This record gives sequence, C-alpha cells and structure tokens, in this order.
Amino acid sequence: MSTPDKVILLISESSMMVPASNLQPCLVLYTEVTSHPTYRLIFALPPAKMVAPADLPLVTVDALDKVYPADRVTNQGVRWNSLVESFKSHYGYKPAFIVRAPGRVNLIGEHIDHALFGVVPMAIVPDVIIAIGPRADTHEIRAQNVDPKYSPTAFTPSYSGGPVVDIDIRHLQWHSYVKAALLGYLKHPHSGGQSAGLDMLYDGTVPAGSGLSSSAAMVISTLLALLAANARLEGISKGDLVKMSMGAEGNVGVNTGGMDQAASVISTPAAALYVQFFPQLAGDPVPIPATDPAISFVIANTLVTSDKATTAKYNYNLRVVETLAGAALLAKRLGLAYTPADKVSYRQIVSEVAGGEHSLTGESVDNTDPTAGLRAAFKKTLQAIEHHLGNDSVRDGLSEDDLIDALDMSKQSFADTYLSLAVEPLGGKYRLYSRAKHILEEALRVLEFRRAIETGADGNMQNLPKLLGQIMGQSQDSCRDQFMCSCKEIDEITSIASEEGALGSRLTGAGWGGSTVSLVPAHIVPRFIENVSKRYSKYQGLGKDELEQAIFATLPASGACVHPLD
Repeated sequence: MSTPDKVILLISESSMMVPASNLQPCLVLYTEVTSHPTYRLIFALPPAKMVAPADLPLVTVDALDKVYPADRVTNQGVRWNSLVESFKSHYGYKPAFIVRAPGRVNLIGEHIDHALFGVVPMAIVPDVIIAIGPRADTHEIRAQNVDPKYSPTAFTPSYSGGPVVDIDIRHLQWHSYVKAALLGYLKHPHSGGQSAGLDMLYDGTVPAGSGLSSSAAMVISTLLALLAANARLEGISKGDLVKMSMGAEGNVGVNTGGMDQAASVISTPAAALYVQFFPQLAGDPVPIPATDPAISFVIANTLVTSDKATTAKYNYNLRVVETLAGAALLAKRLGLAYTPADKVSYRQIVSEVAGGEHSLTGESVDNTDPTAGLRAAFKKTLQAIEHHLGNDSVRDGLSEDDLIDALDMSKQSFADTYLSLAVEPLGGKYRLYSRAKHILEEALRVLEFRRAIETGADGNMQNLPKLLGQIMGQSQDSCRDQFMCSCKEIDEITSIASEEGALGSRLTGAGWGGSTVSLVPAHIVPRFIENVSKRYSKYQGLGKDELEQAIFATLPASGACVHPLD
C-alpha cells in the first residue's frame, strides 16, 4: 500500500488531521479502516519516555519460571528448596531471601571492554544463588557454602574511621569475594557506610576459573544479598549494581571493564546483550532470531583454571596496561590533546579520528546502516595504528625504559599512571602494536556480528549461522596470535569443535584457560557434545555428572534477581 498523504491522528480521545510528513516518531497502534488511498486511521499513544535497560530497577521475582527456561524449572526448584532446608539446618531459622546472579558467556568482543568498545555477551543458566537472613543484633557476617570443600567464614567489619574489611589478596579464598563485595557495598553512598549482620549460604554452578565469570556472579549475588538484607534495593538501578560490582572486584586486585557484570545483571531471556561503555555504560538486548538451521551455543570448559586474581600480573592486568599505554602513545603521535595521565582509550581516539563523521554513540546519519560511520572510523584508526605503532621500533615490543621515553614520562609518573596493579611484561617487553591491532579489529567484528543478527544477514537467514560462525573463528585467531590470551587446551577444543561440525568456535572470558563457546547447528548438538567429549584429552576419565558440567548447550538466560521468601 502506498504511503498516505494525510492521516487522522487520535490522541487522548481527541483527533486532528495532519500531513503525514509532519508526524514525529511515536509509539503507534494502527488499524486499516478504509480503502481510501489518502487517509488512514491511526490510534496513537503519546510518546513514552524510553528507559534504558541499565536504568531499570533491580529485578524481584516471585516464581522460578521467571528465572529459568521451562525445561529447567523443576530441577532448579529442587535445588532452591534444598538450599532453604540447608540454611535452616546451618543457622536454625528460615532465610528471608534468595538472590541469584548468573554466569555469562561472551559471544564476541574479547578484551576490548577496558578500551571502551562494545561487546556481545549473554547470561547463562549456571549461576550463584544465596539464601540470606539479616541479623539486627550484630554486624557479624557469616558465610557458608553447600560445597564442603569451601570452608565456612565469619568476620566483622571495622567501622572505626570508616569501613574496613581485611582482605589478603596474596592468598585469595572463596570468601575473599564475599569480603570484596561487602567492602564495595560499604563504600557506596547508598549503604550509609553500615551493614546489618548477615547469615548467607551459597550454592554455585558456575565452575571457578572456567571463563564464565564465576567471580562476577559471586560478587554480584553478594551485593544483592547485602542490598536486600539492609532494605536498600529501592533506588538502585541495574547500572548502579554493575558499577558497584566492578568496584568490588577491584578489592581483590582485578581491573575489570564491566562486561561480565553488565551481562550478569542486565541480560534478558532469549537475547544476547550489546554492552557499550562509551560515552557511558549501556546495555541493549539483541534478540537471537530463529535461523535455518536452528542454532545453539555449546560451552566447553578446558578444565584449565583461569584465575585472574593470581595470574593478572602477566596476563589480564598486563594487557590492560599495554592497552592504555598503546593508546597514549598513539594519541601522542597523532598530535591529540591528551597526556598519559588522561588514560585515553582507543575508543576516544576513534572519535577524534572520525572528525565528527559520527556521534559519540556511534550512530550514523545513514539510517539504513547506523554503524557505517563508526566502522569507517575504526578502519581509519587501524591505519593509524599500522603507521604509528607498526613500525620497527614498536612492532616487536618496547622495554619499560623505551616506553617511558616514548611517552616522555618519568619513571615515577609512569608507575603512578600505569602500575597501580602489579604487572610483569613477557620477556620484559610491552607489546603495544599487536594488542592495539586485536582491539580495533575485534571491535569491528562486534559491529559486524550485531549487524548480522539484527538484519538477519541482510535477509538471508540460511546464511546467518555461517556468517556468525566465521566472525567467531576470526576472533579466536586474533585472541591466539595477537592478544595472546589462548592456550594449547583452548586451541585443542576449538580445533576439535570445528572438525565436529561447529560453525565457529572461540575462547570466551579472559582466556589462558577457562571455556570455549561454539556455534553449533541445533540438530547435531547431542552428537557434537558426545564426540568432543570423547576426543578432548582432559575429558577422559570424567564421570557423567562431571561431563555434564564441563560441556553443555545453552541459549540466552535471564539476569540477576531477588526472590523474597514468605
């Protein structure tokens, strides 16, 4: 039908006739009531203020079917009931709440969140749940785990001269994350600097060190427990909880960009989440469409523990420093008005390079391809990286002294700016070029991945799974060769996965162990899991239950929530 020249617009029981070209975008419910080519009757609602997902309040649920997929509700109900009974056995009374925070799998966008580029993770069903009971008579925190290998703990924060919680980051234990969350909570203005006493019983199904954000799930669930127990849920948004949990993980020496926390808190069922960090934190659902063939994501744990807190000095935190120092050097050589102390990000440099070709959020004036301008700016920045960081003097790495000289800094200012967390450069060299190249190319892959999902591979749904798989494979190659965050076990699983029918397979999470995620046609998933289980060396000798935790299929799940108990 042709576009009408005029419409009859009904708003709040009044009507007006206006030229169609004068209408501004609004929420519209319409129905065809006449075949006349000039007029169409439209029932319109006044434009509502759209609330960003990160600005939404924390989720409170009253039933498990609002938390888990239908086929998981029964088993999870047994688990939650068991947690309540165990809490009563441990503490002698019924808990007041159960809180939950899921793990996450990152589909695309590895190690680029701390450079302020967007990523596409999704929440998964494995999670951390905590039964909690507030205690008004004390400030003591008591925490236990249903898994007996984790010893109980009890401690009381000091409130003399400000909140103090003793955390030994040299010898981290499971309850170090409980303490980190408590300290993060107490430092937040919303807490009032105090917490009631609290009894907590933990049950986690996100394997530690698996690359599925078990630490983020621990910290987020503990923060939710503290907010619920202290009646402080009101006035805290999902975005507030994300930022609070980011700060809390810093209390155990981990410098995190926020992707793990955003995925665990903001995610919704049946959708991945596009998380952007520039100009501010935001999360937008990216619904996964029905494809032909149908797809599933299979997570396979390498069973190599990736403990960011203990290996950060030569892995995770070192990459953060290499990223920041590389951006500072690139900005300097481009003549941009930043100093190293500004800690400029590559995302900020992209905006400078773009020269106004797109807005800060990456939106183009071309509505048919909103990210076209941003992608062009990424490519232009890659050319600058090649020219300024790809020359012989930088390409193979810089010693600390050479890097300090290149940045025109003193040793003390370099240490103050970049070495607040301990780092240990591999071979004494900071590798700025390969890290920068990975970051910009990976950021491009994120935009291509998201655009493919949202456009259905430009309308070719049969081609969408293959296209997404190719992008995931390119990401793995770059993680292995340029960012150097893979390991031989990840390489083994991704190779086996490709041979067994995966359309794409890559590491997920920090890397250096942990898990892989593979895009697999749904109809071959059972055979795929069986064959990978038989072929991957570290799965040999595992029992049925152990295998089911090590390799499993998943679809996007819901985010963190609070469940009050009657």
